[in-house]
Amino acid sequence: MTQHKQQRIGVFVDVQNMYYSARNLYGAKVNFREILKEAVKGRNIIRAIAYVIKADIKEESNFFDALNKIGFEIRSKDLQKFFGGHKK
Repeated sequence: MTQHKQQRIGVFVDVQNMYYSARNLYGAKVNFREILKEAVKGRNIIRAIAYVIKADIKEESNFFDALNKIGFEIRSKDLQKFFGGHKK
């Protein structure tokens, strides 16, 4: 794709999907700062949104704050618990 400085872009990230895919498939961690930097590459960013699931653990609020400081808006949804223990 051709990139121009006048281009306006939005970045939308499914945080849990990227996190668990990187961890389970590659044994790696995701650098969300680098993802945003690579996606923007000097263009005019309009909005960066990180979609997350809230599980109400202390560490997640620190993580969400870090995403916010990087430049992501946080869109959260509560963790759903189903009969039989399945979570989504």
